[in-house]
Amino acid sequence: MAEFDSAWAIRFRSYFLYIHCMNILTTSYFISGRENNMKEVALKKMMFLAQWMGSQVHLRSMRDSFITLIPFLVLSGMMILINNVIINPGGILSGFTEDAVLRNWQGIGEKVVNGTMNILGLLIGILFSFNLARNRQFINPLMASLVTVSCVFVLLPVINTFPVLDGGELMSIKGAAPYALLGTSGTFVALIGGALATELFIGISKNRRLQIRIEGNVPPAVIQSFNTLFAVMITVLVFAFASWAMVQMFGLELQDLINTLIQKPLLGLTTSLPGFLVLDIINNFLFSLGINPGGITGAVLDPPLLVAMQQNMDAWAAGRDIPNIIVRPFSDLYGRMGGTGMTLCLLIAVFIKSRRSEHRSFSRTVIPTTLFNINEPVIFGFPIIFSPLLMLPFTFVPAILYIIAYYATVLGWVSKIVVYIPWSVPPLISGYLASGGDYRNVILQLILIVLGVLLYLPFLMFYERLLAMQESKI
Repeated sequence: MAEFDSAWAIRFRSYFLYIHCMNILTTSYFISGRENNMKEVALKKMMFLAQWMGSQVHLRSMRDSFITLIPFLVLSGMMILINNVIINPGGILSGFTEDAVLRNWQGIGEKVVNGTMNILGLLIGILFSFNLARNRQFINPLMASLVTVSCVFVLLPVINTFPVLDGGELMSIKGAAPYALLGTSGTFVALIGGALATELFIGISKNRRLQIRIEGNVPPAVIQSFNTLFAVMITVLVFAFASWAMVQMFGLELQDLINTLIQKPLLGLTTSLPGFLVLDIINNFLFSLGINPGGITGAVLDPPLLVAMQQNMDAWAAGRDIPNIIVRPFSDLYGRMGGTGMTLCLLIAVFIKSRRSEHRSFSRTVIPTTLFNINEPVIFGFPIIFSPLLMLPFTFVPAILYIIAYYATVLGWVSKIVVYIPWSVPPLISGYLASGGDYRNVILQLILIVLGVLLYLPFLMFYERLLAMQESKI
């Protein structure tokens, strides 16, 4: 009887142990399934957000406008570089040509800067309004751009102060527009004013009661002009009244209000190291999920950083102290050599330590485009996307390098960025050009590349070891 009881006790214990194990397995299955479902839901939400922001008409119009302006920014940057390094009195050519001749030659570059950098805000307003009207399927986007130009000038103060040449006094002049309000300081005024003016103009233009109908054999341009007559008049008058009322009630121009409430806070966010790092980490993480983050982080980062870049270029051209460390090319110079995520360092790590022939062969294939900071083949072909081991350095290595570059600049070990260069300029060359010809920035880039390789190496080795283990089980 005792043996019978013992046998049943063993059976009961085995049965309960089996039930317990099945509960654990079932629970873990459902938990893991729930986690996978949560991951899928989160990924779908992020993709939806990226697609929405990428297709949002104002953000898309803004992005297209800044992309269109890149040739003007590059031209102004190169002319400032030539004026301040090559033909500057005391510069490279000073030993071959008289200083008076060099100063005369600098007039060419100054005129180019006046036609590019110093009217950046106006150009942004024109392009933004045109793209916004076109994306709204408006039949006459050019007229919307003209209305925006008119409204931007309406928002300018009637009386402006100008410094007297070679003197510390200021002179008030009525009816003159300073370059300062049309360039760097006018960027956000042009964007906000352009958005409001374009939306108001398009909305009024669609009202058939406010259209003048002309019959007969009349050219289409004349018909369009008369159809928008009341829309133009009402839009400009609304802006004029709003600007006048703001001055009468608060003694403050709308332009000053926009700069104080919008432009300065955004500049403070994106040009501060913590804010910049957070946005860049988000940018890299989204890219590692296969989501192009340009419509999300680019819409937040690019406008303020371009304004900060213009401030640096303007200060360097005028011989003043350079105000900003973090500007638009900062990320390209120090955290995106080889493209987003510093993938150039990954390829160098492959050449140094990889034992897999397919990785070495792939790296040889993509290294030419990576040198010009085009790394989509690496992100999608290595692949980095959805690879946890490679997503970690891809997301966080640039942040470490940014911190080093930032404090190297703060301590004066390298120069601040004073020349706008395109993102596609290869590393080392980019550091020399963007710093106005300072070799120390090139040395910093070399150090950051070496550090990036060292940070990527353990992840690459572990990744290849994991691949080998998976292959051995097959």
